[in-house]
Amino acid sequence: MLRVGIVQMASGSDKGENLRRAEAMMGEALEGGAELVVLPELFSFLPPKIDLEAYRRNSEPLEGPTVGRLRGIAEKEGVAIVAGSIVEASGNGLYNTSCLILPNGGLHPYRKVHLFRYGGINEALVFSEGKGGEVFPWDGLRLGMTICYDLRFPEIYRMEALGGANAICNVAAFLEKTGRSHWITLLRARAIENQVFVLAADQARRDWDGPRYYGNSCIIDPWGRIITRAGYGEGVIVGDVRLERVEEIRERLPSLTARRPEAYGLAAEKKEGD
Repeated sequence: MLRVGIVQMASGSDKGENLRRAEAMMGEALEGGAELVVLPELFSFLPPKIDLEAYRRNSEPLEGPTVGRLRGIAEKEGVAIVAGSIVEASGNGLYNTSCLILPNGGLHPYRKVHLFRYGGINEALVFSEGKGGEVFPWDGLRLGMTICYDLRFPEIYRMEALGGANAICNVAAFLEKTGRSHWITLLRARAIENQVFVLAADQARRDWDGPRYYGNSCIIDPWGRIITRAGYGEGVIVGDVRLERVEEIRERLPSLTARRPEAYGLAAEKKEGD
């Protein structure tokens, strides 16, 4: 059994305050017995609008102070942390990067693959794309990593499931407008079709001049059952994940082994002239 804590916080432009709040809410999760704590997307810096220079000023390498502080907590408390995502500076580019931090200080990064574009929001104005999905093992957990908009692309979830994942994390700043119609439906679909646990941490709803987020962070089992779910505002939820259930469900309903890739016509996706 793995006890998972999900932190649903309302991040803003004050990096110091965001980190202070994240640490306090992680403390609540630890008091609830969490062995793995998940933070939301851009938990350390989330401005009200796309502003390349603001993101650049608040970026840092993975070896920087934000991940360093969380590494210290992981080592001190003996807990694993999915460090939501930060604005990672690497070379001349910026990446929206999540990290699995292990109690021994191990660091496993994942860069957001699909950059969000909706209305006046275009993440490609700030971030470079990641190259692919990642699955990281820890103490019986084989965790796939995704960020927000990745949720709309079942291919990356299937790739991680076929790569051995028994749980897939989605850290998000999912909008209230789209979240009401799509958030829970998509999360349940990704859990059911891949027969994995889904651990989802979203930004909390807040009243400000920027986008409104949906909240409703949750843990979903491989049958699509919601184990625990937050509301719209800030808060911490804790739930138990029984990893053996993945194999139990896959044995009873072996849909992954019944796949027939040769029948799906994926070659039709090749561009004309390839």
